[in-house]
Amino acid sequence: MPKQNCKYWDKCYQRNEIHLQKYNHPETTGDKVANEENQSSTETETSDQESKNFQDTDNMPDKYETASLREEAMAKLSGKNYMARLQNRIKLSEQKEYDNLVQSNEFIRHKFLVEMPPDFYDFWKLLQELNPKQDGQEILLNMEKQFQLQLVGPFEFIAGKFQKAKIREPGDYLRHWRFFYDPPEFQTLFVRKSTGIHYGYWRDSPKENDNLLLARNDSRKNCEFVFIAGNIFEAFFYYLDKDFTPTPFTATIVVTTKKALQKFAEVHDIALDSLEKLRKKRNSKVVCKTFHRAGIVVPYDRKTQVGYRPLIESDSELKKILKIFEAGDRETSDPDDRIKTAVMEKLNPIAVAANIAVDECDFGTALELGIDLFCSGHKELHMLIQTLLVQAYSLLHRPQFIAIAKAHLEKRNHNNLSIFDLDN
Repeated sequence: MPKQNCKYWDKCYQRNEIHLQKYNHPETTGDKVANEENQSSTETETSDQESKNFQDTDNMPDKYETASLREEAMAKLSGKNYMARLQNRIKLSEQKEYDNLVQSNEFIRHKFLVEMPPDFYDFWKLLQELNPKQDGQEILLNMEKQFQLQLVGPFEFIAGKFQKAKIREPGDYLRHWRFFYDPPEFQTLFVRKSTGIHYGYWRDSPKENDNLLLARNDSRKNCEFVFIAGNIFEAFFYYLDKDFTPTPFTATIVVTTKKALQKFAEVHDIALDSLEKLRKKRNSKVVCKTFHRAGIVVPYDRKTQVGYRPLIESDSELKKILKIFEAGDRETSDPDDRIKTAVMEKLNPIAVAANIAVDECDFGTALELGIDLFCSGHKELHMLIQTLLVQAYSLLHRPQFIAIAKAHLEKRNHNNLSIFDLDN
């Protein structure tokens, strides 16, 4: 291997053997010129090698020879538009994942965080039999036209409405058709068009997916829920009898639909009188009623009385405290800090007692207070509500309800509840 020239040339002061063996010490200026030529030659060889390496990329396998990847590679080399291209690749990946997900019922669990019970799919099968020449979205329009009934949420998915829909944030799917007073335990299915009347499944645990009760609420009136059916077939019967007003033009079709529903239920062994049985079974597990009147269900040992203890204030006293907000609302459009402080001073001991209860494994107490404050509808309490519900649902191992509660409290509205009505 040729020796390098010492940078001090013939003026180098070192005389040790190792240094002399490693470096040349030219004595003439001509050698300096030679050294420069040697460096130039080395740079030329390096440049030739880099050129060769770059040319070798043209000989890569065919799968890499695409215009998009070549542009991306050049963008990386130049440092221009790299983040824009990266974001585009991420969007394409998300779109592909969405397109795959929307092809299966896994979409419901992934976006709404729950699974649908068998009677839900049976009811859709009935609608398809009643409308054999219509596709999914036509069936939805037909139900709305004939019965003033909007089938929403998971029905919109199974009808194909999400197929070409714009991808939204996770919270938008959790808020989809979630009315103002809907707790995380409730999932909307039916909506009486242009009203606050809506029906849906009630789950005390997000993992429940069979024998679910259906409840009804009119969000324009109050926060109270009433259990009206033991399956979706019963719920539809209830709607036709109680909330739908037939006209001379729809009377015949109502009768025909009811007969078809009864026949389908008989053939598929679907009970149309399961409400009382399921309600009685659930009532035996309810530990308190709460403001929405549906009550809450938590693990509770009646012998040791561990799992729940009542709030330190009665429902009537708690409502009196919350009415302080209403007094403030009459004076101004928004309660001032003085009113908020007055309410929080009275609520603080109740919240502290609920936290103590949680520390002693009475998780239902924090859930009760969180639900009661949620039902009050006062946005000034949203931070306290979230703290209570997150704590309770976490210890009760109901994480899906945490996500639903957070998303709802983030954007809690009376109107524009559908994901399809959001601004682009």
